[in-house]
Amino acid sequence: MSGYIIPKSVENDFTVFTKQYNDFLNGSLDALVFKTIRVPFGIYEQREPNTYMIRVKLAGGVITPKQLLELSNLSQKYANSILHVTTRGGVQLHYVKLKDFLNVIKVLHEIGLTGRGGGGNTVRNITADPYAGIAKDEIFDVTPHALALTSKMLEKKDSYALPRKYKIAFSGSSADRGGATFIDVGFIAKIKEGKRGFSVFVAGGMGAKSKIGHRFIDFLPENEIYLLSQAIKELFDEKGNRKNKHAARLRFLFEELGEEEFRKLLHVKIEKLKNKGGWQIELQNLPEVTPLKNSALPTLNEEENLWWDRYVYAQKQEGYFCAKIPLSLGDLDASKAKELALKLEKIVNGRDVIRFGSDQNIYIRNLEAYELLSLYPLFKSLSALTVKPSIIGDSVVCTGAATCQLGITIPRGAIKAVEKALIKSGINLDELKGFKIHMSGCPNSCGRHAIADLGFFGKVLREGSNPYPAYNILVGAKTGENITRFGKKTADISAYHLPSFTAELLTLWIEAKKKYSNFSDWIDDRGEQKVLELAQKYSSVPSFDEDKNPYYDYSAKEIFSLKGRGAGECSAGMYDLIEADKKALNAALKDEPNESNLANIRLLAARMLLVTRGEEARSEREVLEAFKKHFINSSLISADFAPLLDGRATKDVVSLANAVIELYGTMDNSLKFAAEIEQKASEAKTKSSSIQNADKFKDYRGVACPMNFVKTKMDLAQMKSGEILEILLDDGAPIDNVPRSVASEGHAVLEQIKQGGGYWIVRIRKK
Repeated sequence: MSGYIIPKSVENDFTVFTKQYNDFLNGSLDALVFKTIRVPFGIYEQREPNTYMIRVKLAGGVITPKQLLELSNLSQKYANSILHVTTRGGVQLHYVKLKDFLNVIKVLHEIGLTGRGGGGNTVRNITADPYAGIAKDEIFDVTPHALALTSKMLEKKDSYALPRKYKIAFSGSSADRGGATFIDVGFIAKIKEGKRGFSVFVAGGMGAKSKIGHRFIDFLPENEIYLLSQAIKELFDEKGNRKNKHAARLRFLFEELGEEEFRKLLHVKIEKLKNKGGWQIELQNLPEVTPLKNSALPTLNEEENLWWDRYVYAQKQEGYFCAKIPLSLGDLDASKAKELALKLEKIVNGRDVIRFGSDQNIYIRNLEAYELLSLYPLFKSLSALTVKPSIIGDSVVCTGAATCQLGITIPRGAIKAVEKALIKSGINLDELKGFKIHMSGCPNSCGRHAIADLGFFGKVLREGSNPYPAYNILVGAKTGENITRFGKKTADISAYHLPSFTAELLTLWIEAKKKYSNFSDWIDDRGEQKVLELAQKYSSVPSFDEDKNPYYDYSAKEIFSLKGRGAGECSAGMYDLIEADKKALNAALKDEPNESNLANIRLLAARMLLVTRGEEARSEREVLEAFKKHFINSSLISADFAPLLDGRATKDVVSLANAVIELYGTMDNSLKFAAEIEQKASEAKTKSSSIQNADKFKDYRGVACPMNFVKTKMDLAQMKSGEILEILLDDGAPIDNVPRSVASEGHAVLEQIKQGGGYWIVRIRKK
């Protein structure tokens, strides 16, 4: 089977990335600017200097044996020989060197995979139920929908510069194994009057102020999934909070607008998209397996039978089975992955055989019993968890402080300690099949702790003046179309006591589970009180002088601290650049006002807001000239400060810095300032009748070349022949270049009318 389609636009983006990468290497591109460029390609810096992680999209977790083979080769050649399966069913290559970026991306594109949108404020990997296409309870297979929507979103330029990340998920049944009820946009398969479609949930998400999704549409025809997803994306792009990254996700916008206003604005977006056309999707026909009549299981020995009970699933296609390979910490040794890929290539005969799940495990599917059994020895060598109870195999953790800039604790070490404690406890762990333990190293929920039966996320506690690693405890989550709820945060526990706490709590649950249908019911009845009592029992740690062990995190070689914890790169974008300069500017304002420091204050003040105008000025002179053009000449900053931009910096630059900071305080979520908003509102009232007669109007003031031409070209592509496009362009390079470029493509430039304030009205008739 084929996966999603990488559009030409992504290849073009890579060409641009290659130039910017070389600019960074030769020192002509600032590191912070390059960060905002590489992160939307799924490239994140790790804690170890000059090492990076590259995240690869696998829509719906779909991957072919050939792709797995080539990913393994990449990992061995350029990374740490480990494929890390993510909690969105993608793959990460860790410890990639800067010099190898281009080689890795080239190979990914050659095998039909990309990291575009793997990080930053982008449309992220679209997930689906790992049992999609084979589950006995599914309404229909949602795999084609995840693939088609991924292909459509990849080709859209507006998928890569959103206010914050945008996530989409598909589930084939109300069991919601794909996580549709707690994500930005979630689809759950339905059939109504013989037609396929989806119930839709919007504005959910985990992390800061987690929210369950709102049931938004009871039935959406399947061919409208892109129409709705794109309309929501456009509304999010237009109205989302770009200034405060902590309130930037779709759920905050939904809450700010209210459901009624959200629906009203969304309806306008949908109608515009319908009128443009091209919103329908094309679904792939996936390979099917023919059910086998009267198939019988081969004879299993005791060990094989135990494995079969724990990890093998009988598919809806009679005679076929799916085996889950539980990966420790989501890690897959590249050499073993190659061996698996090669063996599967020999037996699959065109079948869809591999999925990566959001539980960080691998699902080998569409195999007959004897084929699956023949692979069991390889599964064991691939993962030691294959012979362990499913409660251990199903645990989910993020990398935490081991590599992540945001990590507080190291859940990878903690879960290993929990595993040892559970095995040592003597509990019959097979009685806990289906029980989920999830851990994150910080509140950001990369370990999906909010949807676990027992969830933990990292925090810091203190004994006297000494900090030690600890975890918040969440209990009793459940997932389903009409029942989803997040775990209740009940107490906290030191990392040191976490294994003992977990073993004792599960012992209590096994004793109680005969009376309750599930763990969440017990929590609601009396279990929460038991959790509190148990947490209280383990509430203290020895003093640092008595015992230093609680002050080390698991697998750490140094005493616990937050040293090395960075700002994180998930929100890399314009706001990060502004905040970085603002922080440096505030620090400079506190220093002694000598000649060097005053020059630094002037540079930082002038550069701080240039990114809102699309400028990438690099030298000091370029920065000062661009600042004069965009802020002094436009009257956003008083012309009285103009003389300060020439010659030596004087003490008056302190007033300039304060004026810039004050202006920043008036900036709205779309990076517009109060003064220019008022100015444009006034202009709109007095706009000439010629403007009102245009078929489409766009304001491209503040958009630098060549992006203003790219946007104009995209506008014209969406219009009919003979229609009039009216745009506003800045004086200088924009008015010199854009009309000439438009005319060279055969369109007619009807008028160029200069306006006060340094901009032009340009009217274009589409050819």
